[in-house]
Amino acid sequence: MSRPVRPGASNGQVGESASNNARADSWLPALEGLRAVAVLGVVVHHVSFLSGLTNSFSVLAGLLARLDVGVAIFFALSGFLLYRPFALAIISGQPQPPVRRYLWHRALRILPGYWAMAAVALVWLNIDYLRSVWDWAIPLLLAQIYQPLRLPVGMEQTWSLATEATFYLALPVIAVLGRRMGGRTPLGRARRQLALGAVLVLAGLTWNAYAHGPDSPLPGLAVLWLPAFLDWFGIGIVLAVLASWPPSPVAPVLRSGLDGSGSGRGDEDLWSRTPRGLRVFTFAPGTSWLIAGALLWIASTPIAGPRGVEPARPIESITEHLVFLLVAWCVIAPLVGPGSGGVPRAFLDQPVIRFLGRISYGIFLWHLLAIEFCIRVLGLTRMNTPFWLLLVLTLALTIPAATASYYLVERPTRRLRRFLQRRDDRTGPGIVAADALVETPVAALQGAAASGPAEHPTLPARLVTSGDPAEAQHQGGDRDEEQAGRDRDQ
Repeated sequence: MSRPVRPGASNGQVGESASNNARADSWLPALEGLRAVAVLGVVVHHVSFLSGLTNSFSVLAGLLARLDVGVAIFFALSGFLLYRPFALAIISGQPQPPVRRYLWHRALRILPGYWAMAAVALVWLNIDYLRSVWDWAIPLLLAQIYQPLRLPVGMEQTWSLATEATFYLALPVIAVLGRRMGGRTPLGRARRQLALGAVLVLAGLTWNAYAHGPDSPLPGLAVLWLPAFLDWFGIGIVLAVLASWPPSPVAPVLRSGLDGSGSGRGDEDLWSRTPRGLRVFTFAPGTSWLIAGALLWIASTPIAGPRGVEPARPIESITEHLVFLLVAWCVIAPLVGPGSGGVPRAFLDQPVIRFLGRISYGIFLWHLLAIEFCIRVLGLTRMNTPFWLLLVLTLALTIPAATASYYLVERPTRRLRRFLQRRDDRTGPGIVAADALVETPVAALQGAAASGPAEHPTLPARLVTSGDPAEAQHQGGDRDEEQAGRDRDQ
């Protein structure tokens, strides 16, 4: 973590001043770069389809058709970043972060930019179909996945944003369930939180199997609802729990096989007890990303169903969904695990990649409108345009639009949120104490880790890289859930 706590807090009980002063400096710069990779995958996926390349016999066509795996990465990132403060609070036995502030920040994070894009898309491309107040309200309230044929032109990708918004609403409920699962010790509570994440993963897989079944009574849009993606969010929650795992009271150290920094045994440490094969699969960055690439190649074959909009068989849909889940795990876990991150983290830390990650929400919002501009204004032909031409033009239009959205909409909104937060902080000690709720669990775990030798830091200290970033870590992300006590921008 960032600031040391008082020596008196080494037993894991943090005094009031420590709770108010400690900060969860838990920014992971590589995750910002990962957002860029995920959103560019989504852009290339849509360009490939709308240019006609997806349905061609090109060698790359199958692979490009599966780059919508970026959605799985975004969902898993949301689960990790947003649940982590709740996991820390539950495991350390502290009150959970204030729900009202969490929801307010979620709304300020995603709605202003979304409404700006929606205004352009609805007026330019959909005005002839908007005949009532309800026709306007459905897309503006992110309810388009609950009404058939309600995905407006130029906004089709926002089905995932509507699903993610539902997850935002459900997350405090999930946290309450996690707290009610109990546990007498931090380790016991952590294990039950891990079980909760596993249950969510199984629930998502079960829903998909049921929704895709030939005799399912569910409507067709049920495959876009939150239950269908609980497994993708669930693996993020599992990683959040692992990242919040309580340190051993006997100064555990990580095995040298994880990072080469030393040797020793940490029998009470979850990560050091992880089977070697699973450690390689999950926490060896290069190997894990190679496995992700191999899984994506498997998904590009007919085993995962048709490339285009043709209906897939239930087994094909479920296979693609499961492969995407594994890809998201293999891509994210090495970046938040105990290792150095290796080549993947070095690549994602590049300034250009991080800048694209910073404006990735705008890229996600505006790229389909850029494609529509190329087709309707520049005269390109839908489903019959050179892929590289459409891709270059789309990026040339999208990146400036996303940059403008970031500086003209997202950053001013963040300043407004900062102003409101400062005003709330001046209203009385109750609000200040609410802010400390996010910080206290981190400080408590840090205090518990203080007894370990400096040359062998415990896991929570290794999971975090310090920094002072300015932006969100994922689509719809927010640093309030990931770095408490500062103005933060999932």
